[in-house]
Amino acid sequence: MISKLKANTPVMKQFFEVKVHHNDAIVLFRMGDFYETFLEDAVITSKILGIVLTKRANGKAADVDLAGFPYHSLDNYLPKLVQAGYRVAICEQIEDSQNAKGIVRREVIEVVTPGTLTVDRSLNEKTNRYIGSLYIARDKVGFSFLDSSTGEFNVGECEKKDLINSILQFSPKEIVISNKIVYSNLDWYIEFRPFITQIEDQTFNFEVSYKALIKHFKLKSLKSFGCENMKLGVSAAGALIQYLKNNLSIELDHLCKMTPIVEKGFMGIDAFSLKNLEIFQSLSNQEGHGTLIKSIDETITAGGGRLLVKNVIKPLANKKEIVNRLDTVEKFVNNPNILHLIRDALYKTFDLQRILGKVNKLKSSPRELLSIGTTLDLIPKIKKLLESMNDENVEKISESFCETNFIVEKVFSMLDDNPSVNLSKGDVIKKGVDTELDELRDLRFNGKRWISYYQNKLRQDLDIAKLKIGFNKIFGYFIEVTKVNQEKVP
Repeated sequence: MISKLKANTPVMKQFFEVKVHHNDAIVLFRMGDFYETFLEDAVITSKILGIVLTKRANGKAADVDLAGFPYHSLDNYLPKLVQAGYRVAICEQIEDSQNAKGIVRREVIEVVTPGTLTVDRSLNEKTNRYIGSLYIARDKVGFSFLDSSTGEFNVGECEKKDLINSILQFSPKEIVISNKIVYSNLDWYIEFRPFITQIEDQTFNFEVSYKALIKHFKLKSLKSFGCENMKLGVSAAGALIQYLKNNLSIELDHLCKMTPIVEKGFMGIDAFSLKNLEIFQSLSNQEGHGTLIKSIDETITAGGGRLLVKNVIKPLANKKEIVNRLDTVEKFVNNPNILHLIRDALYKTFDLQRILGKVNKLKSSPRELLSIGTTLDLIPKIKKLLESMNDENVEKISESFCETNFIVEKVFSMLDDNPSVNLSKGDVIKKGVDTELDELRDLRFNGKRWISYYQNKLRQDLDIAKLKIGFNKIFGYFIEVTKVNQEKVP
């Protein structure tokens, strides 16, 4: 459709330039306080969101379809578009319209897909949202799964016949594969029906992928992760990183490690058993009510809930590990007072994994930044409670915590005790942190008083009794004196 239309207005010309590079996505085109969609994107958006489809003038050319919504409603509408099976390219204004010479510059800052959707309302706090990557080579498959909202990055390999069970552990919303693969008749696709993205086969090249990974992690090799010899897995993981960074413009600085998937010591549960045992979904309503996980989940943190899901879907098979886990649980059961105090402390924590993911994307709110300090400030208390149990296994949990006091001190010393929800509303940084900021605040709240003070000061310094400080929308603030006193002005 784009090739048949000619842009007769600057805005439509700019839209077409963006759309050419994102022809497989719905483009949300920021125009002032609205996100607009045009042409076929508008027709699709209008139908999915139930909003009005209108027309926009395109100069002398035919009118084009238009559908839009307020920018502050993005979190409401974006999940609906993505969950309907569409990629969405978010095109933002990257300069102030008041300072623009001609049309405002716009760029696509992010492309959102079913596997990378991280809007709060679209996420179940106790489940992960993975995007996966598969590299198929004869009878073996390399795979990688990443949750961009938490920073969890997994890599592994398996026989082709075991691929369904490997995918089952992560239930990815989207899978990235080579454009040389015909997937519609493959058993894993028929079983899960994920959103499929196909990219250039060269992206899966081992050397290319390896370089992409060591560049991301700023390492000389991947030996420290224990996946150096997983050539197929590394190919899949490197391709996934390249796709997310280059194709979707997603920031991944919060990805600090890659975890190899080890099958030894764990019991595999096939898809048929998982379904019929109603572990995560009920056969009657395809929801969580009445399932095993709903019956046993007494976790009070989002991270705890996600960890429980992983442990249930991949149970221990090593007797020593099982006994150690049971001994640890027994220790807590036999110390109900300590257990109660630890649960009280955990209840006051926030989901650090997902908050840090939002910080990395510059999408966190001031209150979420404060919650990092609030959560980390509870670590010494939790450690002390764990150490008081005098148990070897519990002590290992206590020792796993890092020293974070310096972060807590920085957060609490700089952020207001009750910051606003939005950065644009101010009241985020404490008074005394930045002198220039304090001066600007004083001008904002006491501006008229300062102008009056400055006017009186100038009258005295210049000996001009009728000197005035005025203001209008064209010139801003100005100093007014009579012709008689012009010689006194320096």
